[in-house]
Amino acid sequence: MKHLPIAGLLLLSLAACSRSPDSPEAAPAPAKDTATATAPADADLATTSPADPRSDSPARLDGFGGARLGAAIAEVRSGFGTPLQGLGTDAAGKPLPADDNNDGCYFLRPQDAGDPRLMIEGRKLVRYDVRSTGIVAPGGGKVGMTLGELQLLYPERADVGPDKYDEKAQHLRVRPAQEGAAIIDFALGADGKVGSWRVGQTPQVDYVEGCG
Repeated sequence: MKHLPIAGLLLLSLAACSRSPDSPEAAPAPAKDTATATAPADADLATTSPADPRSDSPARLDGFGGARLGAAIAEVRSGFGTPLQGLGTDAAGKPLPADDNNDGCYFLRPQDAGDPRLMIEGRKLVRYDVRSTGIVAPGGGKVGMTLGELQLLYPERADVGPDKYDEKAQHLRVRPAQEGAAIIDFALGADGKVGSWRVGQTPQVDYVEGCG
């Protein structure tokens, strides 16, 4: 039998003592979730709905396309994506240029389309209006729908009110989840169907006669 040198026995003993049997092994770092879920600003007014299964509708509670509510006129023009023009025309039918230095209220629209109509006041985007069936409102409402169809889409925070001029007409006003956020107003005619809708901030969303 071979005998280990005393120095070797001491080294083995020290190595054994340096290991703690009760020390737990280091737990592996939890894997980071690289996918960050983004919840809509207002869950019951999400862009998609049973009536609008698309996920790319440009109409949102915070703006339209690249134009954000509250943005300055220069940012609205650059972010919208297509040239914008005023609603007025000259005697020949050509659009009159809009004065971006105007602090008052006026509308802009895309050169190649009638909608949306962007309300500018104080040189900022404060509201947009839609009259066509081709654009779907946040939450799924659109021109041509009945009050009952709208109430199915907006079961919460939707109030029915009268029209200022037509006693047979109505408005469905969808209140925001948070104070100060945008409001949706659906205008229903005497036939009981939506003729137009708008999204905007107060008080401008409540202007009845355009800028008045």
